[in-house]
Amino acid sequence: MMKMLIDWETEVAQEQSLGTAGGAAEPSPRRPMNVLVVDDKPQNLLAMKALLGDGLEPDLQVLTADSGPAALELLLEHEVMLALLDVQMPGMDGFTLAELMRGTERTRHVPIIFLTAGAREAQRSFKGYEAGAVDFIYKPVDAHVMRSKVAVFADLHRQRQLLAERIEAQERLARVNALMLSALSHDIRGPLSVMMLNAELLIRQADQPVLQKAGARMKAAATLLGRQVDHLGSLAQRPCELLDVHPRRGDLAALTAQRLDLESNQAVLWAPPAFDRIGDTTGDFDPEALARAIDQLLMQAATHAGDAAIRIQVDGSAHRSLMLRISFDTVLSPEASIHLFGGHEPVSGMASPHVGPGLEEPERVARAHGGSLIGGSRQRQGTLLELLLPRHQADRP
Repeated sequence: MMKMLIDWETEVAQEQSLGTAGGAAEPSPRRPMNVLVVDDKPQNLLAMKALLGDGLEPDLQVLTADSGPAALELLLEHEVMLALLDVQMPGMDGFTLAELMRGTERTRHVPIIFLTAGAREAQRSFKGYEAGAVDFIYKPVDAHVMRSKVAVFADLHRQRQLLAERIEAQERLARVNALMLSALSHDIRGPLSVMMLNAELLIRQADQPVLQKAGARMKAAATLLGRQVDHLGSLAQRPCELLDVHPRRGDLAALTAQRLDLESNQAVLWAPPAFDRIGDTTGDFDPEALARAIDQLLMQAATHAGDAAIRIQVDGSAHRSLMLRISFDTVLSPEASIHLFGGHEPVSGMASPHVGPGLEEPERVARAHGGSLIGGSRQRQGTLLELLLPRHQADRP
């Protein structure tokens, strides 16, 4: 717990130093923007350097190379925001250099403008665009046109840099939020466990029925709150690779009943599960992806329940979420518990926000919808699997 808080405080300090933890972010200093000019004639290189360096952009730097191999060396040393390539060069011409640039990850997305003193031939232009050019300019170059085009690419490059910085800042804030949620959920589980134990003592040792009922209500409320905290802890974990889902309006209870009626699922179940539906169970979800998740949850329940009856409940009583619960009274063996819930030890009386290899695919489906999957297995409580989904796409975290 102490390490978690130290990590969180470190992240917050970093965010504050970067100007992203609250308030407006401080603008980062502009990095040099390099334009690569490749031409075999030194006078052309000097002319382009003078043209682009004469107050066009304060942070613009012009790199020059007199051949394709020299340009490749510069591309290995510098990040380039635009390349101006002469088509007609001895040895490696502009088309070949462009193809080499497109074949390397580092330079694949560098915009290329071809410069040529040749005739305006459609075939030459097509070849240039096939090599990856974004434009084709004929010599003699119009100074105003060239400066305008470079200024546009410089502005686009600056916007991409700003977007990348904002994405990085958002990712850092997401890590801070995840650490904070994990710390809070850890702090809440301790008092909840104490509440659960005291509620159990009231139920077992109180002489007055009113106290026993109060203990039962306390235990039920603490159990429900504990599972909500577990879902928060699950959502706070680093997201796994998300599936590509296509949610649409549907009825989770109807989909679950449909999967229960499927012959392949009936074949693995010892007996029809007890099925319960509460409230409005309609929401936005991908029926194909969720059907696969339900099938896998049913398979795991049938595999580990043994002779115990399986209970299934679709709960739509919450305004903004849907819940699918699958439970049975069998307590899992240590090996089965690790297979379903991983090797993490849950707090007494609480579910585990982690899943093991047996539940990875259903969890990926839940995460792809903006939800979570938790579960646990312990004495006097049996085994519980709980899949939480936001009711509407707008409610996704």
